[in-house]
Amino acid sequence: MTINEAKQILIDWCNAQVGTREGANNWNKYAEDLRLQQLYGWKAQNQPWCDVFTDAAFIECFGLSAAAAMTYQPIGAGSAACRYSAQLFKNAGAWYSTPEVGDVIFFIYDGAINHQGIVVSVGNGLVATVEGNSSDMVARRSYSIAAGNIAGYGRPKWSVVVDQDPDAAGDEGHANLPADEPAAPAAPASSYCAYTYAVRVNLLKKGCYGPQVANMQRLLRDHGFDPGEIDGQFGVNTYEALMAFQTAAGIGIDGEWGGESFNAMWNY
Repeated sequence: MTINEAKQILIDWCNAQVGTREGANNWNKYAEDLRLQQLYGWKAQNQPWCDVFTDAAFIECFGLSAAAAMTYQPIGAGSAACRYSAQLFKNAGAWYSTPEVGDVIFFIYDGAINHQGIVVSVGNGLVATVEGNSSDMVARRSYSIAAGNIAGYGRPKWSVVVDQDPDAAGDEGHANLPADEPAAPAAPASSYCAYTYAVRVNLLKKGCYGPQVANMQRLLRDHGFDPGEIDGQFGVNTYEALMAFQTAAGIGIDGEWGGESFNAMWNY
């Protein structure tokens, strides 16, 4: 597969989604994909979903393992928030000020990076996109390349899926892509840790462990609440950091991470 072929697969999928609308309370079909839940370590449903749409695009086109590598996300602790996804591209040296087809475009609104889409064409001083959660739907948009609210472009790691044997078909129906990770193991009965997706945001408390805890620790750290080492272990330091956040956010102070704490973190 060539880079151009990979980009065309992505563009075709994005174009086919245009017009897809969300349901009540930001419900969207993309967040229901178990592979997306495995990427994040939790079910990112009923939240702003432009990042979810972008990740779903790469997963649908190239599979979970390839999508995670292309967007620089660790499986089990990926990012469903625009500013964190942008930072992953920056950390990988894959952040650019000029666009290419297939790039992830990031926008600044209200003083922060909080929207994104996928570049589907570039020309005549314009960049065209397909974006999830744009007026509550998947929509085509077009911007001047010089638009002041464009923060930059994250460039996927196309080498993950190019230069493969074109005659070898992978499970995703495209050329010889890396196999997806095995299904996530069931959590031990005594644990509140990752990989159980029965609720929108899993309840995490002291003694829990796994990628969801590591993701929570990163969020706490990035918002100025020190959980100590990012080790996926919900211990005393993490508990105290969460309590401090809950106090600052003015929500219930119980030292447990659930939907209320997660929603407050988005708005903090």
